[in-house]
Amino acid sequence: MRARAAVIGSLVPFVLASLPGDLAAQQPVERPAEVTKAAIEQGQALYYGRGDCSDCHGDAGAGSAEGPSLVTGAWDVGDGTYAWLVHMTRHAGWGTRGRAGEPQRMRGPTVLDSAEVRQVAAYVWSISRGKSVPAPPSP
Repeated sequence: MRARAAVIGSLVPFVLASLPGDLAAQQPVERPAEVTKAAIEQGQALYYGRGDCSDCHGDAGAGSAEGPSLVTGAWDVGDGTYAWLVHMTRHAGWGTRGRAGEPQRMRGPTVLDSAEVRQVAAYVWSISRGKSVPAPPSP
């Protein structure tokens, strides 16, 4: 039994590597130069504070009914790179609701300055390494 378990255990990496791209393509782990420990810490403070990101994306980026998970699943519209996260933090997403309940544009561009947007992106980059990149469409 132990020998069988050892053989099966040794095959797991090969099986995972052979999964379709949308299941096997994990985020690269090489940290971009701008994603420093200080940037991550400052971004985390902004995520829970003035940026209000946790209101929609939940505690530690787990997601909610208002915003998708930042830590699991596949990215819906991008590749999860730091540059893409900066762009998304600055320009995209839906945040608070208006008086009639309609979604409002995310508040990052009006609440956070450029340096703060990069810090939030650094924090999100650091917690999102379990996300996967969707496979490119088949021709």
